[in-house]
Amino acid sequence: MKEKHLIFIDLDGTALYDWQTINNKTVETIETVKALGHIVCIATGRPYRSSKVFYDKLGLKTPIINYNGALIHHPYNEKFDEITREINLNYILKVFNDIGNLIENAFCEYYEDIYLYKANDDIMPLIHPEGGKLIIGDFKDTLHLNPNGFILMTYPNTNNEVEAYLRDNFSNKIEFRNWGGDYSQIIEVYNPETNKGNAIELISSYFNIPNERVIAFGDGENDIEMIRRAGIGVAMENAVENVKKVASHHTLSNINDGVAHFLKQYFKL
Repeated sequence: MKEKHLIFIDLDGTALYDWQTINNKTVETIETVKALGHIVCIATGRPYRSSKVFYDKLGLKTPIINYNGALIHHPYNEKFDEITREINLNYILKVFNDIGNLIENAFCEYYEDIYLYKANDDIMPLIHPEGGKLIIGDFKDTLHLNPNGFILMTYPNTNNEVEAYLRDNFSNKIEFRNWGGDYSQIIEVYNPETNKGNAIELISSYFNIPNERVIAFGDGENDIEMIRRAGIGVAMENAVENVKKVASHHTLSNINDGVAHFLKQYFKL
């Protein structure tokens, strides 16, 4: 039997078949791996409110990484030192003051509260509002704290101008990434210390698991630091090329139960 491993799984595009579904094969394989004494944690860009259903379905009692590492907490252990990364509220207000005409919509989140700039059906699928308190309105009126995350939806063809503005005005203060592809109008803004790589390092230290026994699964740009940091970084077949480049291992796609496939082979189940 292999020594105790620590396993981090991303949700969307990785462990999930689609935005709402995790296949039984993945659930059963993770249950088997846990029964062998290995530790499984979720590492997602989602808030806790929309990842809890999968956390519970997998029967986890471990720390969870939300908002790509902007919030790390343990739902079952109050003694766990919760970690939160935030964006300075004044930066957000400055963005809207300077280039608000380039931004179609936006939302910020703090724990389970959601601050939405405008009510708009196009942005709602990104928010996962179920279980959260939704506050709608101009941020200068509604937002009075430093949020964990900040998502911008630009107008068509203004994303490059918005990115240039962020780059020129907030160097070393914030980081941002364009979601790309069908979501090229979406720009995610975050604290420079927020990434899944930093988050898994903290949890690895908490469990005292050496890096060579840390496995991480991912598919998106927000998984790159985690895949690079893990001793065993696994890219899904459907992963973006930048993830595949830094991964030490590859597996099948999310719709073909790639997480279960790799775990079964690695642990010889």
